[in-house]
Amino acid sequence: MKNKNIIIAYLVLTLIFLSEIVLNFNKYSYAGYYTDKIMGWLWLAMTVFIIIRLWKKKAIKAYFGLLIAGIILSILPMMIPFFAILGYFSTFDNYQRIQLNNDYRIERYRPGALSKPHIAIYRQKGILEKNISKVPYIDVLERVLQRSSIDIPSDERQEGIQEARFVNANKDSIGIEYQIMNKKQIFYHRIYENQFED
Repeated sequence: MKNKNIIIAYLVLTLIFLSEIVLNFNKYSYAGYYTDKIMGWLWLAMTVFIIIRLWKKKAIKAYFGLLIAGIILSILPMMIPFFAILGYFSTFDNYQRIQLNNDYRIERYRPGALSKPHIAIYRQKGILEKNISKVPYIDVLERVLQRSSIDIPSDERQEGIQEARFVNANKDSIGIEYQIMNKKQIFYHRIYENQFED
């Protein structure tokens, strides 16, 4: 494969990768949990390939320098941006993913290195999906276990979701029945503004 074709393929992959990042800033993503992970790893692998293959070119050396500088700068402020990058490329701090039906799925995850676990709900429409709701996991635990957060020991806060079932949805909320520690309860999640239009 000629260098020109490799660079064109890399630029196309980079545009797709950047479109995923732009979508994430607007609470959208391509449908499916692993889609952005696969695109991220493909971009990373292609970046390494391009740098090795075209190392003699000054532009590639400068590009490599910018990437390394970006990684170093992300580590400096308490490593928070670095962990965000690590979370984007991996399943690090993503504890559970449950497909409720063809339209909705939930994730129990940690949004940042210093954050507590959250539940996020995604609604799929075609090849895109949108994060339509996010709540702290402790709120769901309080509702299901019928106890205040003060009364829930730290080891129980780590308990996973045994089962989650879609109940109903309207323009303002989505009801999900959770089973945690053998207790069931319906939790109504408030939906963000500007969700997919029906």
